[in-house]
Amino acid sequence: MKNFQHIEKRKAKKDIPFDAPSVNTSARDSGLINHNQNVAGSHNAADRIRNYCLHILAFILTCHVVFGEIKNGYEKNILSSKESLKNLHAKLLEDGNITPSQRRKLQSTIATLVNHVSYYELTESLLTQFKIIAPALYAEIDTITDRLGRPVNVYIRFVPIDGTDVKAAGITYMDQSVSDQDTYKSEFGEFTVSVKVWIVPKALLVLAHELGHVKYQVPNLASYLVYHKNHYYNTSTPNSIGHDIEDPSGKSATESGKSFIKVYADFLKLSNERVQNPSVILARLKKDWSKNT
Repeated sequence: MKNFQHIEKRKAKKDIPFDAPSVNTSARDSGLINHNQNVAGSHNAADRIRNYCLHILAFILTCHVVFGEIKNGYEKNILSSKESLKNLHAKLLEDGNITPSQRRKLQSTIATLVNHVSYYELTESLLTQFKIIAPALYAEIDTITDRLGRPVNVYIRFVPIDGTDVKAAGITYMDQSVSDQDTYKSEFGEFTVSVKVWIVPKALLVLAHELGHVKYQVPNLASYLVYHKNHYYNTSTPNSIGHDIEDPSGKSATESGKSFIKVYADFLKLSNERVQNPSVILARLKKDWSKNT
């Protein structure tokens, strides 16, 4: 684990006769006053309706963003990547005037796109499996908010063993907004968490462990960063960061891992489908997307 009205009081216009009438007011004047009162009443009703509509709109918008989400870290440009991949395959097959140099360039671009699409689909597959096996933990992270109740999106990426800076099977990147000590921040922006998990046989168990870190850190970011800096400053063993014996984030991660082992065992009692090795899934995806079809 590694370390985001001005309300103007209107003055009554002197040229509008809103003063209370005297006892001896004529019928004409009384009629004018009643007319003005009716106009004022209609304006007040319109204002109330408008304010009511604004409140309803604000409520709807607030409800729309109440929760964050678990997101696929490879989702950016995925639709255009898939479309480009199909178009490039077609070009290789149909264009007989491609030079060897152009063909190599196209093949290199195709390889890059195949990687992006394959890792995206692997992540989708594993997240779906995780949700089926451990729905409670998935739902808890899928609706997580910070200390102030603001939604936080959690981006998950399954990566090669050499795909992380710290040599650990799971990494939760932790940072804080400069302007708000309760705002979690990652490379995906403010109010986001970035999690990377190695593509290993027990990848879902590693993910459960990392989501345990997320579960504690997001609502306790400000206080946890103080603990983190005091306990891990200039540590000579970066792989141990987040797992000090008294570390509350580490404890949460350990508990989540144990919980996943239990629910997975319960899952296997009801289903014969074991989680397939992610490396096998990835190899199949790359093969499928590499076909010139």
